[in-house]
Amino acid sequence: MARGRPSKKQVILDAARQLFATSGYQGTSIDLVVQTAGVSKPTVYNNFPTKQALLTALLEELLQEAQGQRQAILGDDSLSLEAAMVAIFRQLAGVPEYLAVYRMCYGERHKLDEVTYQLCTAFDQVLMDDCRSLLQKHCGEHQDCVALVAIAICRETLLIPALSGGQVTAESVIQAALSRVLT
Repeated sequence: MARGRPSKKQVILDAARQLFATSGYQGTSIDLVVQTAGVSKPTVYNNFPTKQALLTALLEELLQEAQGQRQAILGDDSLSLEAAMVAIFRQLAGVPEYLAVYRMCYGERHKLDEVTYQLCTAFDQVLMDDCRSLLQKHCGEHQDCVALVAIAICRETLLIPALSGGQVTAESVIQAALSRVLT
């Protein structure tokens, strides 16, 4: 393999990433992955024995990627609490593949095996844990209640509109709402 050239496995994952994001689980076939990746069907099956295995590997990759991006936001001390919360959800809502995880998890749950479904829910649970961690640094004794309200504000104004194609609320409005809750 040439230096710097992605492995066939990564090429397949990249193709699957694009296809699952645009077509969902049901709309993505192994044949489409083969065509998009420019590899043979045996190459795909040698790396991923089933479509579920391919999705599982992709979910693991997306989970790691999203966590890394959130950690960068959480580590940015120049951001206010409100700006950090908005940045976390804006980053999530701005990546089609992350939105696809939610669509597959909630819209195509019946097509997923238990391991794959658990990875989908882990994607959201890690997000919630990161938000609670951020809020824990800044909130007092009512931290759990405040965390739920702050997360709900971000979900309703950023994530849900991104999933449904609705209008995303202006950042200044979101930060003002968060500021009222968090002070």
